[in-house]
Amino acid sequence: MRYKLVAFDMDGTLILEESCWGMIHQRFGTRTDALRNLMAYESGQIDYKEFMRRDIALWRPVPTIEDIKKILSNYTLAPNVKMVVEEIIRRGFQTAIITGGLDVLASNVARELGIPHVIANGLEVDESGYLAGEGILRVEPRQKDRNLVRLAEDLGVSLEECVAVGDGKYDVNFLKKAGLAVAVGNNPELVRVADVVIESFDHFPRLLDYLG
Repeated sequence: MRYKLVAFDMDGTLILEESCWGMIHQRFGTRTDALRNLMAYESGQIDYKEFMRRDIALWRPVPTIEDIKKILSNYTLAPNVKMVVEEIIRRGFQTAIITGGLDVLASNVARELGIPHVIANGLEVDESGYLAGEGILRVEPRQKDRNLVRLAEDLGVSLEECVAVGDGKYDVNFLKKAGLAVAVGNNPELVRVADVVIESFDHFPRLLDYLG
């Protein structure tokens, strides 16, 4: 096969929810303050580690990790994505999720879809299971390409044999690094660097044709 690994973004790609962080802020009523944090991150005033720290500090009273899991359990898979991933796996491709979202959600999505490799950020907890106020940074959202490089090396796959699938502006470098760049939706920044653009996974036959 020309390609061997298909790596997916999660938020807005595999699931309909645009941000798992946003799901939590919705629950705590902290979306306005969270937007200020996001603007500070996007403008370069703070790094992503500090962004996570500030976001977590908004959630009061301090939740347990089980509280967070419960909030994030109410996600919705993108239409037809389960069928698409199952077919990709059936054809012998390796699959992965690389996301700036949280591992407590990514692991559930991966389990439901049968995806074995998951790289996502985490939340530090204390001995009682309450959030300790720090994030565990594994994926800088704008640098998912670095995670793809490491995963490809671990799996013995060249970057030319990788397919990256994403939906938003944070996925630009991720898609540019792969041998085949697939944009889901019509984000203009992503469309400019994509080899293939699909409106949704409803158009999965077209995507599978490109995979070969």
